Amino acid sequence: MIYSWHEKLWGKLFERAGQWPHALLLAGPKGGGKQDFAHALAARLLCEKATGSEQACGKCPSCNWMSSGNHPDFRLIEPGRDDLDDAEADSESAMQKKKSEQIRIHQIRSLNDFLGVGTHRQGARIIIIQPAEAMNQATANSLLKMLEEPSPSTLFILITSNRRRLLPTILSRCQTLVFAKPSSDQALTWLGKCVTPHAEDLLAHAGGMPLSARSEAGDWDRLEEFYRDLAQLEHAGPVTIAGRWESWLKNNKEEEPTVDKRTLVIWMQKWVFDLVAMNLCGQAVFHTHRLQQVRAAAGGASVSALIDCYNDLLRIRAVSQHPLNPRLFLEDMLSRYARAALSGR
Repeated sequence: MIYSWHEKLWGKLFERAGQWPHALLLAGPKGGGKQDFAHALAARLLCEKATGSEQACGKCPSCNWMSSGNHPDFRLIEPGRDDLDDAEADSESAMQKKKSEQIRIHQIRSLNDFLGVGTHRQGARIIIIQPAEAMNQATANSLLKMLEEPSPSTLFILITSNRRRLLPTILSRCQTLVFAKPSSDQALTWLGKCVTPHAEDLLAHAGGMPLSARSEAGDWDRLEEFYRDLAQLEHAGPVTIAGRWESWLKNNKEEEPTVDKRTLVIWMQKWVFDLVAMNLCGQAVFHTHRLQQVRAAAGGASVSALIDCYNDLLRIRAVSQHPLNPRLFLEDMLSRYARAALSGR
């Protein structure tokens, strides 16, 4: 799917058809639709009927294979569970093994067989790697060897929200397509077509990224509770609020938590960022719909304490996926914020 804010980039890309590199790097902030662009590009290049800048037809044999997820000339590399041997595969612990957050070296090495044979449809061969920053150094070095000696008719498409985490040698072998944040009008128009409630407020909270705003629509009621709890923190205390938030981490009927620890940390980061912004320049970035509450909270806090709290939150976010005691995790985070929020009094 090509979103309206990507149409110009799509057109410019196909103006240079025949002069493409063997590796593209799609870089830009999360929530703007880079992955959808990459998959639409892969489908278009494998399509047997589309011409020029047309999108994939969706009807030819290649398109049918892509839609069913088993095209012989396409590979998707992303974080997932490590391969297990037969003995482990039948064990209960293997079934419960946590999904890896990294792209493992064996996933890249497995491409050797894929690249060692000709294409099945006498056309292109596409490999998408998302997110590229999930590769560690060993994995990236394994990929580098393939990028240095690319196979004919092969296109690597790497997707990243953080170019700084990629090796310079990887960057140097890719042509970068920069995906800028869409304009507010474009984003709000799209959210309106998706019938997204509270679109303007959610878009601000998502930093202007429409897909992130859309995904947060289901969290609106929880966000409202989050703000109410922050307003009551001084009187209720971190322990009481942590107890409420702990209940959000418990699984619902679909066996998924309504909110996870990492999401709560990100919400807190955005809140503290706006308190700093309010104290320094009288503005808010993520909470334009709650300026009165932001001003009230910022008025009781010193900038230096808030910046220290924000730095603490960066470290807390780094361990938020670890199997820590959720109650103690939340109490610690809220206590740090409470100290910063009262530091100016």
